[in-house]
Amino acid sequence: MENLWLLWLIVAVVAMAVEAVTTALVSVWICAGALVAMVLALCGADIIVQIIAMALVTVITFVICMIWIKPRLDERKKRNAQPTNADRYIGSEGVVIKDIDPDNGKGQIKVEGQVWSAKASYAISEGTRVKVMALEGVKAVVEPVKDTNREE
Repeated sequence: MENLWLLWLIVAVVAMAVEAVTTALVSVWICAGALVAMVLALCGADIIVQIIAMALVTVITFVICMIWIKPRLDERKKRNAQPTNADRYIGSEGVVIKDIDPDNGKGQIKVEGQVWSAKASYAISEGTRVKVMALEGVKAVVEPVKDTNREE
């Protein structure tokens, strides 16, 4: 098996192609292991040594990626993530402009000058002040605002 280095090169190229397509750190460590095995094959090492080296380098690079590199990449991605401006409506108060009917999934509110489809767990009539509790897709989940200024 004189051309075993070529097999390792093919494994490395396929692993890099998979990595390039997925961009999710799924096979870069296999590529590293295959390249080390390829160098060993070119140096005339026994096939068993090549396989063991490939396995060891693959495992070591996998561990390094998962413990050291991937968390840093995830943190950078999280830091660079831009929240949508829709998130700013959560916690805001608005007013119901079309009755909210939970049975038919209809209703609208106006909050900070914007009209949103709205839903609630029970019917809320037009003119009621509401607070946006969450967003589910394109609908605001609302609850009526309790008026704390009123004395009963």
